[in-house]
Amino acid sequence: MSIMSEAYMKMFPMETKEKKSAGRPTPVLDIPEFKKAWNLHRETSIDIVKRFEYMAQCVGFTDKDTEAIKESKEIIAANLNTILDHIYYEKLITDPWLSRWFRDETGQIAKQYVDVRRVKQQKFLLRILECKWDEEFLNHVRWVGAIHVPTFGLEDLYIPMRLNIALWGYIHQYLFNLFAEELRSDPDKLRRITTAWTKLFWLIIDLYHIEYLPSWM
Repeated sequence: MSIMSEAYMKMFPMETKEKKSAGRPTPVLDIPEFKKAWNLHRETSIDIVKRFEYMAQCVGFTDKDTEAIKESKEIIAANLNTILDHIYYEKLITDPWLSRWFRDETGQIAKQYVDVRRVKQQKFLLRILECKWDEEFLNHVRWVGAIHVPTFGLEDLYIPMRLNIALWGYIHQYLFNLFAEELRSDPDKLRRITTAWTKLFWLIIDLYHIEYLPSWM
């Protein structure tokens, strides 16, 4: 069992216990369909690999999508610096609300901090491009999300979910425009790559925000 799974079980010990209906008039877990749903929820909450596999099944993410993402590596690698500059220096720090998390106590953009965040995002994207959807990678995605909230980060740190969604939305939009330009002569390849990345973004967002709910609670 992974460190993250153990931490989850300690935080929510009730999730690891077998549930039986407590009484009347609705013994929900005595109904096979509801019992199956509960067991699936419990397993995918504790085992991150099972969670990824289940969500991949939901969005239809298959080995063909992994191969399509691999096909896009050269395009992304050649444009990675431009992508990151656009996201951080043209989008995030110019937005009147999102830029709040990149300012110092005087209200000025903390450029050194922005540069650090950009480098970390670069490493994260390069990690994704390795296309190794194993337990180590999945826990890495979960951990990156976890350290942005008090669950595993600083007690006074909380990076709002909408900032994360905006970040991934900017990446998604930029990549699609880039692919459309680079692959305009190969519409089938364009379709395969954009479809694969769309599915993967949803999977990443799900794993990234696992620890956000405990922080709200």
